[in-house]
Amino acid sequence: MYKVYVVDDAALVRKEIVLTTPWKQVDCVVVGQAADGRDALKEIPKLQPDIVITDIKMAYIDGLELIQALKNEGVEAEFIVISGYSEFEYAFHAIKLEVQNYILKPICDEELLESIQKSIQRIEERRRIEMSSARIHDELISDFKDKNLNAYLREAIEYLRENFSLDLVIRDVANHLSISESYLAKLFKTEINCTFVEFLTRTRIYESTKLMKNKNMPIYEIAERVGYKDYRYFSMVFKKLIGVTPKEYQKKT
Repeated sequence: MYKVYVVDDAALVRKEIVLTTPWKQVDCVVVGQAADGRDALKEIPKLQPDIVITDIKMAYIDGLELIQALKNEGVEAEFIVISGYSEFEYAFHAIKLEVQNYILKPICDEELLESIQKSIQRIEERRRIEMSSARIHDELISDFKDKNLNAYLREAIEYLRENFSLDLVIRDVANHLSISESYLAKLFKTEINCTFVEFLTRTRIYESTKLMKNKNMPIYEIAERVGYKDYRYFSMVFKKLIGVTPKEYQKKT
C-alpha cells in the first residue's frame, strides 16, 4: 500500500481528508498527520510516506518551506498542496517545487482523489525507472564481483569503467592488454554473455544516470561526458535501455 501523510493546522480539514477519502480504493493508508510543518518535518523522514498532502499557511514552517526542507533531506514523496490562497506567488513556488497539484479550499473530494491517483502513477513510473537503472548496475557490477572471471576480461572491464568517455573500440582495449581483438571479443561473449559494445553502452548509460541527479546539467553535456558526441543518438540509446528519455529520467529522479 502507498503511505500518506497529512499536514494541516485546521483539525477539521485534517479530519475530513483522513476520514472521508476512500483510501482503500486507491490502495493507500494514512500513516501520520501533523498540525504544523515543524512536527511534520520531524516525522516524515522517519515514516518515509509516498504521498504528502500539506496546507501552505501554517505556524513555524509553511507548506512550501516544508516541501523544500524534505527534498533537501532526500525525501522522495509526491506532494499535493492545499490552500485557501490563490495568489500567483504561491502557485509559482509550488510549480518550482514540482508538486503534483495545487488544490484550493474548500477541497473538492473528486479533485483530491484524482491528484492522489496521479501521484500513484508518478510513483510507479519512478520506481520502474529506478528498477531499470538498478538492473543495468547488477549487470555491470554485482554479478561480476562473485564470478571468477578471466584475468584479461577483468582488466578489460576495469579499463572500460575508467575510460568509458573516450572514443573506444575493442581494438583499443585489446592493444592495451596486448591480446588479440578476437580473443577479447570471445571472453566477453563466453564469460558474461555480452558483447564489448553492449558492455560499453551499458556502462555509459549507467554513468549518465548518476550525472542526471544534477538537474541543472544539460542533457547534451551529460551525453558528451559519457562518450556520446551525438545527443540524439544518446537519447535513443538511453530510452531503449531505461524506458524513458533522458529528460524524463532527469525530471523524475
